[in-house]
Amino acid sequence: AKNIGQFYSHRERGVVMGFWSTNYAIGGFVASALAGLAAERWGWSYAFWVPAGVLAVIWILFIFMQRNRPQDVGLPSIEEHQGLEPQKESESDGHAPSSGSAVAAVIRTPMIWLLAATYFFIKPTRYLVLFWSPVYLNQRLGSGAAESGILGSMFDLAGPLAVLFGGFMSDKVFQSRRMPMSVIGLVGVAILLACFPWLPDTRLALGLGFFGIGFLLYIPDSLVSATAPLDFGGKEGASTAAGIVNGCGSIGAIIGGTLPGLVTNFVDEGTDIWRGIFLGLSASLAVAALLLLPQWNRLPDSNKNGTDPTKSTANASESSN
Repeated sequence: AKNIGQFYSHRERGVVMGFWSTNYAIGGFVASALAGLAAERWGWSYAFWVPAGVLAVIWILFIFMQRNRPQDVGLPSIEEHQGLEPQKESESDGHAPSSGSAVAAVIRTPMIWLLAATYFFIKPTRYLVLFWSPVYLNQRLGSGAAESGILGSMFDLAGPLAVLFGGFMSDKVFQSRRMPMSVIGLVGVAILLACFPWLPDTRLALGLGFFGIGFLLYIPDSLVSATAPLDFGGKEGASTAAGIVNGCGSIGAIIGGTLPGLVTNFVDEGTDIWRGIFLGLSASLAVAALLLLPQWNRLPDSNKNGTDPTKSTANASESSN
């Protein structure tokens, strides 16, 4: 996130981060398939060794090819390139300004904490569907493990299309505002989840239902967890902002991953728990939409004058001191 903030401006990050976010939308599917094939062909230990080898290659590429900012490869800063006001920081010596002040500025930014709270309410749905959809499909359709897994994977397959679509729309239609597409996606998936228990008991209906959940959910997921923290955290505070937002989201992921198992401990055996769970997830996403709705037209300061929002906060603090 921090690297992308250095190489791309606010007005193009929706599309860029949409493309970037396809990594986690399909990465889990590819990684699981790779590990499974390695284990089947060479034995279970290679389910660890083969992915580790892939990571080693990525590590080498990162060390020798990754650059912190355009100036490191002789290019002008993104502000200079696009004719925006340059950031008020010393770049001639190759050192960034005080990282402590950037971190403190992000921590004092209410919008970052609003995004964190929103992501806390979004993440339970993603991980509950990811972990429990095969179980749900098996109970509802009586399908086998393989068929249930394939139908449940419709949720993941919608991810790449969703994050690309959401990023493009946020940049090109909503002028780099992230909240409209996030709210639209959240409201849509909340309605679909509330109706999901009443879908017909057919493979087509439930497969399309999970695809719809994935498409609508991954739009706000990528915008809230990746693009918006970079926008409002600024170039120097992007890492801190992304860490805060995703950290709070991970707490929500724990809730989503364990919720069905916990609920079964408090109900009679044979009780259908899924209707209540889907309604609960729908309510959680509705809360997330309500948190973002007042910020519909919100833009970071950096989009107005080309400066980093953490800089303006830090500079104001220094002036007052």
